[in-house]
Amino acid sequence: MRRMYEFVCESGHLTESLEAYEVKDLPCWCGGQSRRIISAAAISLEGWSGHFPSAHGRFDRIHREKLKAERKASA
Repeated sequence: MRRMYEFVCESGHLTESLEAYEVKDLPCWCGGQSRRIISAAAISLEGWSGHFPSAHGRFDRIHREKLKAERKASA
């Protein structure tokens, strides 16, 4: 199975490549040798609750805010 991995060379060039798990080294475009590194996961948490945001939750919150504003404007 192939996965996306990040590689960094001796010169500091960072590249991503779709490789098999067994691949630990790749040639860099600068001519040096690059090694696979562990990269940070890209996640996003809501600031006030710490929960994972979802499209439905975001829609629901915006919809409730709009309804509240409309009710306030009509009152």
